[in-house]
Amino acid sequence: MASPGAVALIPHPAGTIRQKTDGYAPNVARMHNYLLDGKDHFAADRSAVEELLQHAPELYTLVRAERLFLMRGVHWLAGKMNIDQFIDLGCGLPIGRPLHERAAGAGARPRVVHVDNDPVVVAHGRALVDDGRNAVTVAGDVRDPEDLLREVCLTGLIDLGRPVAVLCSALLHHLHDGEGPWEIVEALRGAMAPGSALLVSHLCGDHAAPRVVDVLEQVYTGASAPLTLRSRDQITRLFDGFALAPPGVLDVAHWPGARPPSRRGAIVAYGGIAHLPAA
Repeated sequence: MASPGAVALIPHPAGTIRQKTDGYAPNVARMHNYLLDGKDHFAADRSAVEELLQHAPELYTLVRAERLFLMRGVHWLAGKMNIDQFIDLGCGLPIGRPLHERAAGAGARPRVVHVDNDPVVVAHGRALVDDGRNAVTVAGDVRDPEDLLREVCLTGLIDLGRPVAVLCSALLHHLHDGEGPWEIVEALRGAMAPGSALLVSHLCGDHAAPRVVDVLEQVYTGASAPLTLRSRDQITRLFDGFALAPPGVLDVAHWPGARPPSRRGAIVAYGGIAHLPAA
């Protein structure tokens, strides 16, 4: 099923630059949707994913492991930390059970603001997830955290004076080092009240052959956002200023409650959950 607003039926004239949001160039949200067996993708997205899987077949299970980590994390934050406000950054195309329903299953009355810089993702979220009371989708770019948080607060669902969980699932590896992922998290932390929480999952290439890393990053260079594989130490640095909850920064496929794969590939997704202690 094609995403509304993303269809480009007329081929681009020769010599023009192809926009990365049309149906002819891979889009990271649609690629992710394809990896999760969704229906919102084009041939270009499927072709890009198949090329990725030729070199790193573990990505198919990693994306699922990251999704399950996010779902379990939201349930834990709602049930164990009593957090009822969530900001889902880089939310991607809706698929499966919505986050506010997952948090509600832990006994909370959650409010979730989904944020994405892809207008098609925003349109899908507003059509399929938003209910005006517990879930709203807004346009925002994590590279401008101040403007993003302003848009979030304008929804009326989030009160930054109270504990809030900021979710960065499979997001920050789509930023170059020069775009400052650590500085972005620091800016978000500065706006969060004590008792707030941060959830991050991020792809790591510590054990991958350089040629595999090169191929993966090259595929994403032709897509709507880049891919930057980081070391476990670099991922752990994203939690600076927070207190990591046990078991710390861990392969999401081995997170408590997960079913570890029979074989571990060279690419790993690390994840962690942390809270912001009182000053």
